[in-house]
Amino acid sequence: MLRRFGADPVRYYAHTAEDCDGKPLPQTHWQPLAEHLRNVATLAKQFAAPMGLAPEAELAGLLHDLGKYADRFQTRLRNPAAIHGINHWTAGARMAADLKALLDYVIEGHHTGLPSFADLQQALLKINDPSSARELTGCAESVQELFKRFEADGLRLQAAPSRPARDSFANSLRTRMLFSCLVDADFLDTESHFDPEAAKQRTQFPLQAGDALGLLLAHLDMLQSNSTETPISRIRRQLLADCLKAADKSPGLFTLTAPTGSGKTLASLAFALKHIEHHNASLPPEDPRRFRRIIVVIPFTSIIEQTARVYREVFEPAFGPDYILEHHSAVGPREDLQGLDLDAEDGRMRRARLAAENWACPLVVTTTVQFFESLFANKPADCRKLHNIARSVLLFDEVQTLPPTLLPSLLSAVRLLSQEPYGVTAVFMTATQPAFGSARSALPYGWDPVEISSAPSAMAETMRRTSIRLPGPAEKCSWHEIASRMVEHPQALCVVNTTKDARELFRLLPRENRFHLSARLCPAHRQEKLRIIRDILIKGGPCRLVSTQLIEAGVDLDFPVAFRAIGPLDSIIQTAGRCNREGRFAEPQPVIVFRPETGGLPPGAYRIAAAKTEEFLARHQEAPLHQPETYAKYFMELYGLLGRDSPQADPVFCASERFDFPRAASECRLIGEDTYSVLVKWRQGEELVAKLRREKHLLPEEWRRVQRFSINLHLGEFLDAQVKGYIVEAIEDVWVWNSQYDEDLGACHAGLNDYCQ
Repeated sequence: MLRRFGADPVRYYAHTAEDCDGKPLPQTHWQPLAEHLRNVATLAKQFAAPMGLAPEAELAGLLHDLGKYADRFQTRLRNPAAIHGINHWTAGARMAADLKALLDYVIEGHHTGLPSFADLQQALLKINDPSSARELTGCAESVQELFKRFEADGLRLQAAPSRPARDSFANSLRTRMLFSCLVDADFLDTESHFDPEAAKQRTQFPLQAGDALGLLLAHLDMLQSNSTETPISRIRRQLLADCLKAADKSPGLFTLTAPTGSGKTLASLAFALKHIEHHNASLPPEDPRRFRRIIVVIPFTSIIEQTARVYREVFEPAFGPDYILEHHSAVGPREDLQGLDLDAEDGRMRRARLAAENWACPLVVTTTVQFFESLFANKPADCRKLHNIARSVLLFDEVQTLPPTLLPSLLSAVRLLSQEPYGVTAVFMTATQPAFGSARSALPYGWDPVEISSAPSAMAETMRRTSIRLPGPAEKCSWHEIASRMVEHPQALCVVNTTKDARELFRLLPRENRFHLSARLCPAHRQEKLRIIRDILIKGGPCRLVSTQLIEAGVDLDFPVAFRAIGPLDSIIQTAGRCNREGRFAEPQPVIVFRPETGGLPPGAYRIAAAKTEEFLARHQEAPLHQPETYAKYFMELYGLLGRDSPQADPVFCASERFDFPRAASECRLIGEDTYSVLVKWRQGEELVAKLRREKHLLPEEWRRVQRFSINLHLGEFLDAQVKGYIVEAIEDVWVWNSQYDEDLGACHAGLNDYCQ
């Protein structure tokens, strides 16, 4: 046992301290353990207050590092090289287990990740048995002895928290939220001790919903005054009016069904701001139930960049750069990579990096993957942000892209968030609204959203700008025929299902003013091509574009004619949204759907949906494809085909119900399988590769650019490319494309998957 000197009590510490050169500082600079536990408890309580879980979070904060009262841990602080492998978390989990509030999961996982039920029970059994406890923790003291030291240090547990209801899935979400409160509080207090400058950079910028709404409405007025009066401009005004009117409704679930080009992006933001202003007005300024932020969830990074650019144009002049956080792979910080030079960051960059860790920002724009995979994650760094979802307005764009196989878990989580104690309002937006309600038997918490648009069908009729022409029952076209038909038009778009098909059709077009877009081009390359294409289209020059389906959702191109290889019905409708988008032609313009003789289809749900579309259209040849009712029928049949009749068919839902947090995290993969980033030598990418090879590190802003000059490979492609030498390792875990990168087609080589976007 640690010795006492004279009458002085033993001092227990949580953390040591170092100077700016990394040299150890004396104990007078160390952080006392009681101080750390109080600080974390206070922060966790503050984070959990909006969810009504403050007592539980405070208790978790007090107990989370109980094991640090062990003599061996204190000795390790003084001599870290001599002692390893101390478990300082299970003791606190054991104390919490008696309270039956599920805090044992939260405390046990705060360093290594939320455990499974089986792993937690094994740890608790071991720590109860003196013969195995030391093997588990590396320390000699019993949990009772550690708790006596806790109390002798002046700490006391508050009243026992309330026990959760008997609902396994709901309790798994509650556990993740409490886990988020604890790990974010622990990170922040530890950071404040070791890196006070970083703590100072963390700003809590207020949402200022009323002022923001005024800025947004002024911006929309300016856009209206600069445009000519057309049916589309009238529809945009109507949609905005609908959003502002619906904003006074009670918080909960909403849908916003509106055609492509009707102004959903800004109208929905107006809804969110007015909704927050209206409901916050009835609550005192310090009430934790007030709405705190808006989180915009978008499926593709190309749309995120486009959306964030518009938001910055509206808000940055008044509120500065810290008002909006873009959090996705193309801008995200890369602290895990080698050579990160934090000293080179400017203040704005560092604040953005810090805000991305926990979404402490008024307006967050992120990806569908980032949002849902974080919501079902079990690792501390991934879960830190979750508590900041509570009391937010969530705007989900292009919701038809959600994977059908995971709908029970994804929609059930959002449904629970939209209720108390989380107090979220969620809006599901798209031109092709899925019939989620038809999967009611797979949604145990129900699905009853309120539609914001006053007349979706009438709006769709007014906004009808295309005429979709379907192929005959046995009609097929060669790629040569499609190329010939595209050449008949100075400006034409063709969307196909695979990269192989895109390359084949592209090569058949005349060289002048032909373009190709797919995921084989890095994001920066795609963005440059989109800028060139937009400019040509606006000026009326010749432009023929072949693209995979990545162009379909939210990309604001406007062609006079479009071709679409037959695929899922919602994809066909999304392609139609790139044709006569602004209504420049009075008559509906043609969208020609064709059945390619040799075309491929991506496997899985996409292929199933394409087959369902063929069968559905054969039975509904006269169905108005521009009307929401048609999409609803299609999705109803599709979800039935995919077996969405029970939540037990969803592996994430099942794992969450079993409290198998690691399994739920591994099963929640919205893109099917993990991808691996590979840097390409295109433009600045070549400079980044050269610097990596020369200096073995990059500056933080250079790491951020790496994602913009990278392509993603699926695991099989990645391994095959390694074997064949198509990729090489520049530094550890940073791979470079070492084969052909074509100015038109991007990364090209046999062996790459032809079924990607």
